Amino acid sequence: MKSYEEVTQEQLKKLEEELGIKINIAVEPDIESLTVEQLQEYLGDLESRLSDLEVNEPDESDEDAYDDWEDEYGRIEELIEEVTERLEELRN
Repeated sequence: MKSYEEVTQEQLKKLEEELGIKINIAVEPDIESLTVEQLQEYLGDLESRLSDLEVNEPDESDEDAYDDWEDEYGRIEELIEEVTERLEELRN
């Protein structure tokens, strides 16, 4: 598990304890709580995920699959922008 994922898992564990239920979902980390090193690692993973999406772009003739792909691609692009901006904030 990557260090930025540990932060998210700790937050989920606290929420599970508070609610008294088991939560089994994948969530993106809170970038405000990550260190510069964790943000850099996360950014690298996001860029890799974006690259994987580019390689696996569905044919536009499959409208539903393409729409889902396009939504995910845009979401990852937004995350990359947010992480990049956060890194710039922390470096200044």
